Amino acid sequence: MTVSMFATDASVAAHPQANPCTTEVGEALSYSQLAAEQALLSKKERLKLNTYLVGPAGLFAAFSTQVAEQGRQAPYLQGLPETDPATPRTQTEQAVEFALARHHRRAFAENPFVGLSRQALCCVVYDDSGRSNLAERYAANEALRSLDSLYFIKLIATTYHTVERRLVFRGLLEHFDALMPIEQSIYQDGYRDVQQGYLDREEKLYGPLKLSKPLSVIFTEQTPESLLASLGTRG
Repeated sequence: MTVSMFATDASVAAHPQANPCTTEVGEALSYSQLAAEQALLSKKERLKLNTYLVGPAGLFAAFSTQVAEQGRQAPYLQGLPETDPATPRTQTEQAVEFALARHHRRAFAENPFVGLSRQALCCVVYDDSGRSNLAERYAANEALRSLDSLYFIKLIATTYHTVERRLVFRGLLEHFDALMPIEQSIYQDGYRDVQQGYLDREEKLYGPLKLSKPLSVIFTEQTPESLLASLGTRG
């Protein structure tokens, strides 16, 4: 199992082997393997691990506090390479610079994980095998949060000027299905069935919602407004 998440030293140290989920080739296999490992845990165990990592007093919160208070001298950053202006920055160096900038300890720095798929980001965030250090996992989690936030902003926008909610409930189902087992642990039992029931009710009122692609893909290609217009649901 690689989801213990309690041995943080290995995940903080620099690593010679890149996480395969940062490439398209390794993404699907690594994600499936990690999800399968998580699924072997009980819901209570998954919730405990999720809280330990991304909870308000979790590992990423502790990392943020340290970096905000101590900057590059934060214990969590010790052992990671310093940035050398004369050479191209590694992913680890970019992640460190992003974390420092995120907490106003450096000038603006791009998050090196922006642009990766949700699956790839989850593989970095939730894999504690040591292939990704804590700075990288933190940066990937920030990219994941931003990706989800943008998705929900667009999903909520589909409720404007229309009374039907087929897109909302379809979007909630798609997002839930895209979560890793550890992420799903924070939801109440039966959550998916409830949302499916709401979608079924809406489709009885307004007809089946036929989409050629997942909403996560559609939202990258058109605005919520144009999607509503194409479905004829603007009222």
